[in-house]
Amino acid sequence: MRLDRRWWLAIVVVVIAAIAFVVSNIFFSGPSEECKPVQAFLDYNKSQGELIASKESDSDPAVPTVAEDAAYQQWADGLAQRAQEINDPNLATTAVQVADAASKFVAMLPRARAEVENHAPGTPPPSSFFEMTLLNKRIGDGLGQLADACS
Repeated sequence: MRLDRRWWLAIVVVVIAAIAFVVSNIFFSGPSEECKPVQAFLDYNKSQGELIASKESDSDPAVPTVAEDAAYQQWADGLAQRAQEINDPNLATTAVQVADAASKFVAMLPRARAEVENHAPGTPPPSSFFEMTLLNKRIGDGLGQLADACS
């Protein structure tokens, strides 16, 4: 049985359309519905990080000033709000943990600032330094987990 030329052309067109459909779904589709709020969470964190970095003082960028506390508080509040919008239980748990660590980080800023101001040169770093370093690691790890899950 020999196929007519028109049938060959139709088969080629169908195969090309199927390949194009598969490629577009794999490479060009946006995030899944469960990952859209996670992406918003990650995008917000990135934009707030850039905003906070632009407001850092020149005197000691490692210790935020009282004026910078508002930007940090806005960041933590925004993360908490966006974490509540995530519906997937596993992703939501991680996002809530990140937002909680961010809130604790912000709450420690006044104490850290006071300890740094009263810190004698040559002595070990203040305890708040270690606590905030741990919180920062938790935040970074959680953000990494969310990014990995939705990339």
